[in-house]
Amino acid sequence: MVRTVNKLTGEIYEYKSDTPEEIMETWLILSETIKALTDAKDKLKPLVEKIVDPSGTYAHENYMFRVSHIQRFNYDKSIMRDVFDQDLYETFLKPDKTLIDKYLKENVEDLGEISTVLRKGMMEEGKPYKVIKLERLS
Repeated sequence: MVRTVNKLTGEIYEYKSDTPEEIMETWLILSETIKALTDAKDKLKPLVEKIVDPSGTYAHENYMFRVSHIQRFNYDKSIMRDVFDQDLYETFLKPDKTLIDKYLKENVEDLGEISTVLRKGMMEEGKPYKVIKLERLS
């Protein structure tokens, strides 16, 4: 039995997990419940934006909404090229795997062995992780 508690409401959720079939059924139920709850939360987002004050906040009892607008920044390669020597500049550049994969796919005939050499020389990046999905079979 899998048991969990909603700390805000005190609701207790219990799901059967004694057999492989129960595990699969519980996984499916939870996946669909998460999707439905995420959808409901997404529908609240425009309403939250309407209730916050000009500073982007709305407080009630012990909770507060804060709407923050985030703009990510990165360095301009042309400026980096001007201020760093070539070797240092190249150590800061990270290949865009998605863009390179697309280029290799579109130009595989012209590149010949180059694509094989690049793929054989690929390096691990980040920490490995595990993804568990329940997939529908057709």
